[in-house]
Amino acid sequence: MIRILRWALVGAAAVWLTVTVVNWLSGDFWWWGGGAPLVAFFAVPLLVVASVPMLALRRRVPARLDRAAVSLAAAAFALIAARRVFSGRTWLWVLPDLVIPPLLFLVTPLALLAAVPFVARTRWWTAGLATAALALGATQAGVHLGGGGGPAPAGAVRVVSWDTYCWNTDDDAARFFRYLKDRRADLYLLQEHSGCGPGAPTPIDDADLLRREFPGHEITALDGLLTVSRFPVVGQKPVGAAHNPYAPNWRHAALRTDLDIGGRTVSVYNVHLFDMLYLSASPLSPRFYQAIQTLDAARQVQIDALADDVDANPNPILASGNFNALPGMGHLRRLDHLAAAEGPHYPATLSFAGLRLWRMDWTFTSPGLTVHRYDLRSPDGLSTHHLQELLISEA
Repeated sequence: MIRILRWALVGAAAVWLTVTVVNWLSGDFWWWGGGAPLVAFFAVPLLVVASVPMLALRRRVPARLDRAAVSLAAAAFALIAARRVFSGRTWLWVLPDLVIPPLLFLVTPLALLAAVPFVARTRWWTAGLATAALALGATQAGVHLGGGGGPAPAGAVRVVSWDTYCWNTDDDAARFFRYLKDRRADLYLLQEHSGCGPGAPTPIDDADLLRREFPGHEITALDGLLTVSRFPVVGQKPVGAAHNPYAPNWRHAALRTDLDIGGRTVSVYNVHLFDMLYLSASPLSPRFYQAIQTLDAARQVQIDALADDVDANPNPILASGNFNALPGMGHLRRLDHLAAAEGPHYPATLSFAGLRLWRMDWTFTSPGLTVHRYDLRSPDGLSTHHLQELLISEA
């Protein structure tokens, strides 16, 4: 078993080096070969941490299966506990947050508990550590039982929120707008209303086209954020200004629009926080980690400004969009007083290298609003993000 673990560590290191070198040379690794390389990549943190107790217990627990089981359980608990402590508090945890899909915080402890009957000497230690990891990991995995606010009343508002991943990427405007309008939403919150290119979002001017495609709607825009509403806009405000040296046209965390819905003002935040990292530099280079540190600091400014504005806002609140934050991630703590919309049991919204494992897009509401339905719709090849669709009413 020790030989297998040793070769697994060597193989994981080789995968890591291949990732960085190919990315450095071409910038296209994550789409090369589909998701297969990433599956092995996910095991790297667990195997690296597990190697420490595996070696330390070599004399005390000579049976390799026993030692491997307790080492993996200890590693799973250590990683999950460390995430609870460090996520959102230091930029150093951004990369582990992305490398380990949150679903693994639930799957790994369950797999280790299933292996307990096959372990002899370290059975109780393995079971105890795996149970502790499960207790911590279940709340960070992003899995839930679902639920809703009951049947929707007449006049409930249909909302669509979607990161379009560069506006009209496939250059088929008719198909793109048909996809949007088929949702028949009263309110569209769209992110990345922009062209692709250096310093994205690259501003585009298609106001006339938008008015033709959405007649009778009010349209507001800011830094690639586009809000299209059939309700009157009675106020608007940019929220969360921060400097992004890697995308200078992208400055704000959210576009707030105050809408007159049935005679009552509802504040809607169209949100797109800065990315967590950019793959334009090799992970072997200092520039890669400098970008992570810079973006993390700016994202904290953004989320603090967004939370401050929400806290000072007396209106019912809907905040939706691409928060670039994973379940259980520390950056979302300041929005804990809002309710996260729940629908699918594992609402993963982002597909990466063919794998749909991450939730980056969220919808939050204040107690003044009820979410009756929350669904995720396939982007039909138009984006890497699934579309959020919900039905809301005033509580």
